[in-house]
Amino acid sequence: MPLRLARLRAAAAFGLLIAWVPASPAGSVQPGIIGEDDRQLIDSVSSPWTAIGQVNIGGYRAIGQCTGTLVRPDLVITAAHCVMDNAKSQPFPLRNIHFLAGVRGGERRGNADAKCLRFLPGYAYVAQRTASGVPLSAMFKDVVAIVLDRQIDVPPARMANPRSWATGQALLHAAYPADQRFRLSAHVGCRLLRPSRPVPVWLTDCDTHPASSGGPVFVDEDGELRLAAVMVGAGARNSTAVPLAQWQDLLDGHGCE
Repeated sequence: MPLRLARLRAAAAFGLLIAWVPASPAGSVQPGIIGEDDRQLIDSVSSPWTAIGQVNIGGYRAIGQCTGTLVRPDLVITAAHCVMDNAKSQPFPLRNIHFLAGVRGGERRGNADAKCLRFLPGYAYVAQRTASGVPLSAMFKDVVAIVLDRQIDVPPARMANPRSWATGQALLHAAYPADQRFRLSAHVGCRLLRPSRPVPVWLTDCDTHPASSGGPVFVDEDGELRLAAVMVGAGARNSTAVPLAQWQDLLDGHGCE
């Protein structure tokens, strides 16, 4: 039976996966874990792992963390809500948005600050002010491109073909979760539960955790991991990602127009 928008609106709200410091201690109840915790640590410093990094918010009023992916030497893709001030419903100052690539413990492969932000046309931030979360519809355009103020010298992630994917497609979701803030982890072999029909998001069974928002969802194409979607939220039974076809236009153009 097709999953209809009316049912999605009536379903339990989804939570945004941004982590606000202090982070959840390891071993605590883990929101975003679907059944068993299938995440595994990734120690490799080869491609595409070094293209994944922390999107950190640092300022006087707030400190937060998400995950992002370097898709060009000076361009990062992440969840749009990660750069939004929940209290003001507007973007944080650019000077407070930072990207650290390839974090492994106290080391990183590169870092840069935000120069400008590119949102999808029509994006409207919905603040998560209570434990009830946000409606799934708030995630339809929840992707932003962060143009960096300098290039980072690591191989960017390659894009998947922006085509339709079938239910059951094998996925890999990677992130810097709040319970392992300085170690990259991934759920290898999670699955696409609902493709982007009739609504423009994927529902998956990939395990997530606060700070996983913006993390890449990869598919295997010709033996190579390629970026196919961006993780944006989680519910009790599935996680939510926005597929490449919805945000590919963010890759067009250069610099800050």
